[in-house]
Amino acid sequence: MTRAWIVTQTGGPEVMQPGEIVLAELQPGEVKIRVCAAGFNPVDTKIRAGLAPIINTAGVLGCDVSGEVIAVGNGVDHLAVGDAVYGCAGGVKGSGGALAEEMVCDADLLARAPQSLSLAQAAAIPLVAITAFEALQRLVISSEDKLLVLGASGGVGQWAVRLAQKEGIAVYGSAGNDERLAQLQQQGVTAALHDDVAALVNGGFDKVLDTFGGDSFQQALSVAAPYAQVATINARNTYDLTQAHVKSLTIHAIFMLLPLLTGNGRKAHGEFLAELSDSIDAGLIQVPEADEKRMSDVAGIHRAYEAGELKNKVVMKAEL
Repeated sequence: MTRAWIVTQTGGPEVMQPGEIVLAELQPGEVKIRVCAAGFNPVDTKIRAGLAPIINTAGVLGCDVSGEVIAVGNGVDHLAVGDAVYGCAGGVKGSGGALAEEMVCDADLLARAPQSLSLAQAAAIPLVAITAFEALQRLVISSEDKLLVLGASGGVGQWAVRLAQKEGIAVYGSAGNDERLAQLQQQGVTAALHDDVAALVNGGFDKVLDTFGGDSFQQALSVAAPYAQVATINARNTYDLTQAHVKSLTIHAIFMLLPLLTGNGRKAHGEFLAELSDSIDAGLIQVPEADEKRMSDVAGIHRAYEAGELKNKVVMKAEL
């Protein structure tokens, strides 16, 4: 048994209650970790509310996790007992959840955490960084492209900016207010407020990443150049695709949780995180700082997000 925060039924934040679960037996290719922290992501609220019907059988949320390996299954050769690790490794069907004292994970989804960061701060990285990485891969970015990130100051947007800049790509971005606009400009991003991005480049952008969906995705289609590629992390809506047709655009929908749900493509996630750890420790990428809370604050964190009051990335330390 291990203590955990359990979704007793779908609904509001109050349905998450402390309790105990039976931890799954360790299988080949898996590791057991003692959880240090769980990263909060907006998808957690959708799963909790039943809007995304992909909760695991234990009812434990938490996709992003950091912790210490305490047991290793057969066939795992890149991790060992005592390793500090991080990954987007659960919180959905077919897996455990990070809002617990211990968690059994597919080792392919994990990598050694950056040594230059606290283990708690590492829990803020995986889902948003992997999403940005997959989007840039699908867009096939080159140094000659003009990349626009709509919502560049958000969780996924910040990582898209950092990963693109590491490869020497000129990044343009949008922000929702003057404070975030100034932050982007300080990071070397050619930025504008959302309504003004079309004026940044004459003729439109070769590659566009939308990190919101809805009106932001419609804007992405409008500012894309002919034959451009557009990626979105939220395609769940009804859209007018006229601009996509008349410009012959290529559209990519990014759903980074798919490998967790299907089992296909998991190893690529762990490999990316291993490379990212090396880049962070080498000083090539500066990691955005996350606010640290306790797991017992989880309901309040969900309420704050749904009220639009959560301004920064949050990690929840395992203090059940």
